[in-house]
Amino acid sequence: MGTEAPLAEALPGVGALAEAYWGSLSSRAEELLRAAGRSGRAQSRAEALLREAIEADPEHISVLIGNYRYAFYSGKLVEARDWALACLEAVARKAGLPQEWSTVCAARREERAQEDPLFRLYLFALKAYGYLESRLGEREKGLAALRKLEELDPKGLLRGGDLRRIVERGQTEDED
Repeated sequence: MGTEAPLAEALPGVGALAEAYWGSLSSRAEELLRAAGRSGRAQSRAEALLREAIEADPEHISVLIGNYRYAFYSGKLVEARDWALACLEAVARKAGLPQEWSTVCAARREERAQEDPLFRLYLFALKAYGYLESRLGEREKGLAALRKLEELDPKGLLRGGDLRRIVERGQTEDED
């Protein structure tokens, strides 16, 4: 399935998107996120800095994504799944979507998946969540999320169908 964190694919444009919908990231939270990123292998230091960033700006998408990425790349998949879900819920609130991802029915979904950056971030978070549920042995939950991703992204811009087929075959990362 690869080693790239699915939510991280959304990051190149997330700065402007975050500012537009969540406002400016507090300078303290930004400083803490940058310091955590520079922490290298000092895991306890990075984790302490990320906890402080949560305290400084707990609802900001940049803080949520930063925690997701840290957990994912540290191999802490349960935590990464929880952060992906937190991102999904935060984006749903901003986009006016239901909090329960399984009930989302987006109008104009083809256009939104391509043109609406907030909806696209939602789809990336849903993909991350589905991927992580699958990796954590919750195959049916993961598949349900990936099927919902395909429903909301009918042109397959995020390649959710490819990931779903891999999960359905039972292929693991070691088999790639």
